[in-house]
Amino acid sequence: MKLIKKILVVLLVFIAIIIGIYAYFGGFNKIEFKEVEIGEEVVVYREMIGSYNKSGDLMKLVCEELEKDYGVDASIGIGIYYDNPDMVEAEKLRSEIGSIIITDDNNKIEELKKVFSVKTLPKQEYLSVELPLKGFFSIMIGAFKVYPQIEEYLNENGYSNKVPIMEIYDNKKNIITYRTILVKQ
Repeated sequence: MKLIKKILVVLLVFIAIIIGIYAYFGGFNKIEFKEVEIGEEVVVYREMIGSYNKSGDLMKLVCEELEKDYGVDASIGIGIYYDNPDMVEAEKLRSEIGSIIITDDNNKIEELKKVFSVKTLPKQEYLSVELPLKGFFSIMIGAFKVYPQIEEYLNENGYSNKVPIMEIYDNKKNIITYRTILVKQ
């Protein structure tokens, strides 16, 4: 009987720890969508074809290169994902991975264009949701919670779900923003 009680206590402690970790990384945060008009952000990126699992490494590489080699604040990472991984083979997935930079220095932008792809996101209507960024598990929890709800929101409100989805990682504010263009079907 004592052994069963000890096992139950250990099991309850383990469950409490898992629930605490899930809560800390944003698992219980409410998903609140906002339709917002934003854009005109300068994105410095590299194109990637292949599994989205590799995008974190490329984002880190691009951001480090921007900061070390070009003196650019690359604290806002971005991944623009063009394909639904449920419908496209992993080795054919298309994305653009890099950083949103804040600069009015056209000379700096021209210098970056020699090494990176550079574009400005258009100012338009986006669906946006923010979650806390507290580490890798925040990213995983966010992806599992947010993506199905984005698709549901788009379908329920008459928007196309054939649009890229962006993940924006603001390392200064510790926020992940999931954003997609709103296009009526």
